[in-house]
Amino acid sequence: MQSHGRKAERIPLQADIDFRRTGEHRWKVNVVDISPQGCRVELPVRVKVDDLIWVTFPGLEAIQGKVCWVDEWVAGIEFKNPLHAAVFDMVEQRMRRGE
Repeated sequence: MQSHGRKAERIPLQADIDFRRTGEHRWKVNVVDISPQGCRVELPVRVKVDDLIWVTFPGLEAIQGKVCWVDEWVAGIEFKNPLHAAVFDMVEQRMRRGE
């Protein structure tokens, strides 16, 4: 498994979140793993490295991020501002419960 220069261990997860590029259609995508600094998502659309995107997790406003790597229909996203530990824990728990 590639590390792609990750700053933190990612937690495996299977949950749907909203994903969009600025000014474009919003997609429901599967988040595969998450860390306070970013996430890995399976996408129904092609993206490129350095695309600016927005993801929305349960209970949070949209979070700005940047595509760091792409492998076919999977992409690594780095959040512009890392999630605070307490916020990350809340998001992880909500997604595990399917909220």
